[in-house]
Amino acid sequence: MKFVASSRVRLFGALLLAVTLVVAAALTATSRAGSVRTSVVITFSPHVLTVGQQVGQQGFLSIKFVNAGPSTVNHVFERVTDTSGNPLPLPKSAFDGFTLPTGCLVTGTNTSLITCDLGQVAQGTVRKVISFSASAPTAFTARVSASFDEGKQSGLTDTVVDDDFPFSIVSSTDQTRRGQCGPNGSTLMALDSLQQTSITYPCTPASAGVDSINQPLNVTHPFGEISFVDFLDGAGLATVKVYFFSPPKGITKKNLALYELPSYPLLTATDGGAAVPPCVTVNGILQIPPGSDFVSCVVSVDTLSGGGLVATLLARGVNDNGYGGAG
Repeated sequence: MKFVASSRVRLFGALLLAVTLVVAAALTATSRAGSVRTSVVITFSPHVLTVGQQVGQQGFLSIKFVNAGPSTVNHVFERVTDTSGNPLPLPKSAFDGFTLPTGCLVTGTNTSLITCDLGQVAQGTVRKVISFSASAPTAFTARVSASFDEGKQSGLTDTVVDDDFPFSIVSSTDQTRRGQCGPNGSTLMALDSLQQTSITYPCTPASAGVDSINQPLNVTHPFGEISFVDFLDGAGLATVKVYFFSPPKGITKKNLALYELPSYPLLTATDGGAAVPPCVTVNGILQIPPGSDFVSCVVSVDTLSGGGLVATLLARGVNDNGYGGAG
């Protein structure tokens, strides 16, 4: 989930801020062979992970195989590679110290080929969660494929492939994007000279960052940068603050608008380019308007003491196909 900011005053017309609220993205590709329906999903959590013990360097890779049935499938074998079919640019040592799920194997030295032998899978879902450590900065786009054959009667074989999932490991000195895992919730902040993003979240993994925009949107012209956050689906509402240190002339707390970008880096805003709505009070509690297409709402927009603006939002985790900070 993401946002963009803009002036509501057409005269000023071209402002956008994108607050990329990325949350546990999950992309699914589906295949049908004979009498079974299958899909695979790959997810990295968080989307951006910072090297270094101080911010928590453990990440998680989740691979899910779904057999929607009705038949059982045999010899299910999953492979995790980059988009070219090559091993991931993670050293095999990144997986040392963690217990691999049953049936999974990591091979390589400076790179890692991840495979999971699921064997026979009846109607249902099999999920494998693999832990790894962030040893050095890198960025790549991962892909999972699963081969299988059907029951004895048909003998049909097939392969199903998931959509691509971008992921980044960044240096501890990179202030523009940060990600961490830990046992409890916390506050995470990232910034550059123009913009700052912070998220106070109920549980980890989570990430936050600032990225640049160089493409048009289906809303008014962007500020030039995007703020993104990433946290778990089902973890409750997080508080997100986006600081604009030098907003364009004419942009005030009264006319700043935010927009979600659910599929960032595809720059298409939620609900046809409608602005993120204000939060509403239900039973005395601020929340996203019930029935809204948005996964966030605006609490307030205030003026900073030294100039500039700060927007405060509430956001919830969702499964979308967006991400923040790869490449």
